Amino acid sequence: MRKALIIILCALGLIVGVLVGDQMAGTALNWLSIGGSIGLENPITLNLGVITLTLGFWSRINIGGVFGLVIFAVIAKWITSWLKI
Repeated sequence: MRKALIIILCALGLIVGVLVGDQMAGTALNWLSIGGSIGLENPITLNLGVITLTLGFWSRINIGGVFGLVIFAVIAKWITSWLKI
């Protein structure tokens, strides 16, 4: 339960941080939007006749996302210690 809560909150922090970083692109805090992406831009498709499988992965990260991840990780640690999980 504890590990699941920490993973969920860290993923949420990463998502929120990336969104905040993207919104700061034209402001004085534009350094939060510096980052890159990793993954397959064109997904791989495997056609077996009966079934077609499409596999792909793409992720974006920026400095805001890293800050969000760290902040939510600290919050997750505090919550788990407060709930005594």
